[in-house]
Amino acid sequence: MTLIVVLCVACISLSIEFYHFKKLTRESLHVNTATVLNHYAKTNEKGRTYDVFKLKLDGSGAEVYTTSWRVVTMAIKTRVKVKLNVEKVTFLDYLKGFFAPSLALYEIYEDNPPFDVKPMYCFVEEQHENEKIAELYKTLLFATPISKELRDEVQKWGISHLIAISGYNVGVISFLLFFFLKPLYQFFQSRYFPYRNATADLTMVVLVVLFGYMVIIDFVPSFLRAFAMSVLGFFIYSRGIKVLSFEMLGLTTLGLLALFPSLVFSLSFWFSVAGVFYLFLFLHHFESLNRWVLLAIIDLGVFLLMVPIVHTFFPVFTFLQLTSPLSSLVFIVFYPLGVLLHVMNWGGIFDSYLLEFLHVKTQSFTLSFPVWFLASYVGFSLLAIRFRSLLFVCLALCLTSLFFIEVALP
Repeated sequence: MTLIVVLCVACISLSIEFYHFKKLTRESLHVNTATVLNHYAKTNEKGRTYDVFKLKLDGSGAEVYTTSWRVVTMAIKTRVKVKLNVEKVTFLDYLKGFFAPSLALYEIYEDNPPFDVKPMYCFVEEQHENEKIAELYKTLLFATPISKELRDEVQKWGISHLIAISGYNVGVISFLLFFFLKPLYQFFQSRYFPYRNATADLTMVVLVVLFGYMVIIDFVPSFLRAFAMSVLGFFIYSRGIKVLSFEMLGLTTLGLLALFPSLVFSLSFWFSVAGVFYLFLFLHHFESLNRWVLLAIIDLGVFLLMVPIVHTFFPVFTFLQLTSPLSSLVFIVFYPLGVLLHVMNWGGIFDSYLLEFLHVKTQSFTLSFPVWFLASYVGFSLLAIRFRSLLFVCLALCLTSLFFIEVALP
């Protein structure tokens, strides 16, 4: 019955997307207003510099890449008007996010623009003298795109999953809200409404706050997955059913794919799903361990199990990435502290230390996996739900793969 509902929702979602696609491609030239999601300069083989824009079109919400040879300065979230040549765009391209040449692209000013988060960006930027650190915090707080230079420095430490807003952020935000709101709630509950369920009421407040934050960051796929699991988990928990289950993860994944078909092509979404899967897999087989022992090894275990998944698509490897589990523990403190300092307008306190951290020199290597290996590994991982021995096989494959670093990068 559940699969039938999911298939029906998927058919409806695809029909809506196809309607928007036909509306977009009704004429070979499409004129629309849009929001700039990303903007950076590139240089071609002939030495000519041009601008690359990632736009979110109004109406359909479709994401499109386009270029402009007229070099301009345009901030993220700027409102623009664009004329696109969409003659060669297919429905599959539309779902994945497509490229279309632009015949015109210019900034516009509106009396009633969509929700504007640029003042929040400026508030963060003004607290930092270094542009790279300001960019780091904007990415950490608002999921803004990052430059190639900063991406490389983050990747060498293996902390891309921390900077990409996802389940870590949902967990930390939820914990902090519960921590600060529960004493206040209990004070009023004991006097005015002792019959209310504190956990249920506070969970609703937390979900409302998380949804508002998700709107601000524009429904980042990894955060959307975590939020959907939180909502579904609360619904299941309220009915006395085990929350941390593979069934819930599978149902959430299928439901989101049915509602948002374009997530099929989102790497961040699948990385997020894989991370939660391996977390559940560890808890499934080692839940009998002492709580502190489990806490000590679970980050390392999930990190190792994610190695073939991540490095199939991103082959750059450094030995600094082996410190990623420790960075994950530090992040639990650093993230809320960073938010608090920015709210108090003291966001630049740790800038010098962060610059030293990012500028650490290290040798980069290549660690890559063929697609057939990834497919086999995913198969073993799924079977490991039933057979504990296969979990150890997966861990052994991950550890062994570290001895097959191919070549050093210049």
